Amino acid sequence: MFTDKLFALAVGILFLFILSCDGPISNEAENTVALTTQKTLKNSPAFWDYAASSNMLQVEMGQLAIERGDENLKNMAEKAIGFHSASLNKLKSIARKHTGIYLPDSLSGADKGLVDEFELLEGEEFDARYRAFILNSHQLQLSRYQEALPQADDEETKAWINSILTHLQQELNSFEQADSLQK
Repeated sequence: MFTDKLFALAVGILFLFILSCDGPISNEAENTVALTTQKTLKNSPAFWDYAASSNMLQVEMGQLAIERGDENLKNMAEKAIGFHSASLNKLKSIARKHTGIYLPDSLSGADKGLVDEFELLEGEEFDARYRAFILNSHQLQLSRYQEALPQADDEETKAWINSILTHLQQELNSFEQADSLQK
């Protein structure tokens, strides 16, 4: 009886040992692993979703700023709507050229909730929250697009990301100048 248990234990350990050993790896398998782990934007649906959603959000928030904001915000919002609408159209053009890249056609989730929240604000409260939104969202977008730039697969995508980066940096600089003038 004891020998049967000992034999079963030995067979089990041998079986586990065999399972844990990998066979020889061929060069083809190594190449496949190397290719699938290469980070590119084509293989990043989260990037494309983010890029489209962030531009749509800027347009929607800009429209609210035109309706509810002070004159400075209205002027800034008109420029933002123009830029982000054109940017979204360019993004759609880039996505159409690549298979497997899909863009959302409307805001959802937290972005939609944020727009709904801003629709309830008025006057100075809206102005202050909108300014804070622009500063925060532009800083986040700036770092996100800086991370994405080295992963861009083609020159058109790189140029698009660079145009976004330039715009975001200009907007942040103009906000900083406006804040320093107010102080």
